Amino acid sequence: MPPKETTRGEMKRRLKETGREEFKTQGAASAALLRSSPVWSCYQTVFLFLSMNSEIDTQPLLESALKDGKKVFAPKVSFVPNDAEKLVFYNITSAEGPWEKGAFGIREPAASGEPAGSEDLPALIVVPGLAFDRNGNRLGKGGGYYDRFFGELDTEYAAIGLCMDFQVVDFVPTGEKDKKMDWVLTQNEIMEVKEV
Repeated sequence: MPPKETTRGEMKRRLKETGREEFKTQGAASAALLRSSPVWSCYQTVFLFLSMNSEIDTQPLLESALKDGKKVFAPKVSFVPNDAEKLVFYNITSAEGPWEKGAFGIREPAASGEPAGSEDLPALIVVPGLAFDRNGNRLGKGGGYYDRFFGELDTEYAAIGLCMDFQVVDFVPTGEKDKKMDWVLTQNEIMEVKEV
């Protein structure tokens, strides 16, 4: 089995075995850690994924960003005829939604908000993943949504991978289109990625 699939399978198993309260606890702790860091004060705009049951809880970070007066955007999968599906980020102004069930049953913002434009960048982009390493490499779920999204950006931004502490591994296998993170955030630390 290819290394990416082996790591994906292992992480999916561990996430499935993790209790819901642990996702909430680590989500709250990571939100507090990010808010107390210089990274948080550098950006007035935050792009933030809406967590599913098997992901670290992003609700505390969403509430914090809105409370701190940041402009917040959340992703929605857009189906483009004759093209690959892509992420479009919509402005959200309430931690309570409105939400709708989108592709793959994922919670998404109702498309009534404004989509993000170039004037909303630079931004801090909080990215989900199945695994990250300390070199900033990220292993997604295999759909390539975030890699395509990053590939289309032509302006400055900072990417921060948010995950449970056990999702940081020694090595993440990558391909040439995989985007590196600038930081990786867990409940215990913000790891700044150094260019080598």
